[in-house]
Amino acid sequence: MSDKLHEELTKSFIDKRISVLSRSLKQDIILGTEIRNEEEVVIDNQYIGKLKGLRLELDLKSGSLKTDIKSLKKAARQAIAPELMRRTNKIIKEKFLNLKNDHKIYWNDNPIARVTAGKNYLTPNLELLADDALDLDSKNKIKSNLEKKLHAFVTTELLDLVKLSKLNFKNNYVRALCYQLFENNGVVKRDNVNKIVKNISKENRPDLRKAGIKIGRYHIFLPKMLKPGAVDLRIKLWKLYFPKDKNYSIPKSGLNFLNKENKENKKFLLICGFENFNNFYVRVDILERLFLKILDNTKDGTLKIDSDMINLIGCSKENFCKLLELMNYKRTKTGDKKEVFFKYQPKNIINKKNKFDKKITKNNPFEKLSELRFR
Repeated sequence: MSDKLHEELTKSFIDKRISVLSRSLKQDIILGTEIRNEEEVVIDNQYIGKLKGLRLELDLKSGSLKTDIKSLKKAARQAIAPELMRRTNKIIKEKFLNLKNDHKIYWNDNPIARVTAGKNYLTPNLELLADDALDLDSKNKIKSNLEKKLHAFVTTELLDLVKLSKLNFKNNYVRALCYQLFENNGVVKRDNVNKIVKNISKENRPDLRKAGIKIGRYHIFLPKMLKPGAVDLRIKLWKLYFPKDKNYSIPKSGLNFLNKENKENKKFLLICGFENFNNFYVRVDILERLFLKILDNTKDGTLKIDSDMINLIGCSKENFCKLLELMNYKRTKTGDKKEVFFKYQPKNIINKKNKFDKKITKNNPFEKLSELRFR
């Protein structure tokens, strides 16, 4: 009962405060308006709301008259206009861009713009979050400034990925591989593009290396795009363009090996840079380094595992042996129980026909790639 009484008295006081201020404003009485603590908007010593980023949030109750609210908004916006101009100029001068997981750009912990899907996942659009009190010229200036910063941020962090859409290779197969990488956010399983890779001559391989493309045993990928900052940004942009993936999380930075008992989205984790082996996931660049160690430690077709291999993956010896078995290696018996040996025994898999297995002809889609231009 006490709480209810307090609530009603407070509401009555606030409504009375609004009405008094509103009558004064309608009578053209000049009231003192100020902004305290960088965000609190005060009219005639009465707190009416907060200035969050570039927007005004009035602290008004539902019982307030619409005419009173309209008058207060008008007065408050007249008061905050100079402050919004000052903030606009300050934001324009700053170089840092804070893009968070909710796809909003923040300034002083408050959103000032929203990033929306553009023509592809690397070219998002930008929507300014600003109050009507900010004049149109200032809105256009800050929007243009934020768009330039966003473009520069994406280009700097994801340079190798951005270049894929701009490089104009003469070779159709090189261009086809670049297209597949772009469409899959910089990581693609080699098995899915093996026919393309086989048709890229040795003379054209250096072009791929210069473009930052790694042709590995298991994957084709962009090594620089597996760095934490690059992964974070490209996944943010990917989720924006493909919202069905918004509930999936990026694996913690620094992990090379994941043991996931729950069902995960394999395609999403591959984009994050992890290959799937049953419940295990291994970072694709680490997987390539493991393959090289396997070659170095294989003699007469027999692989002897060592601590360096296990430490590289970052898992237990037991899980490492299970991983090798999932990679088609079979444990072999030896007299020394302390040493573990494996032999590679690939399964006999009947290759299913797919779009990459078909004979390349002039009417094949790959030939059409000679006319393809990225924008």
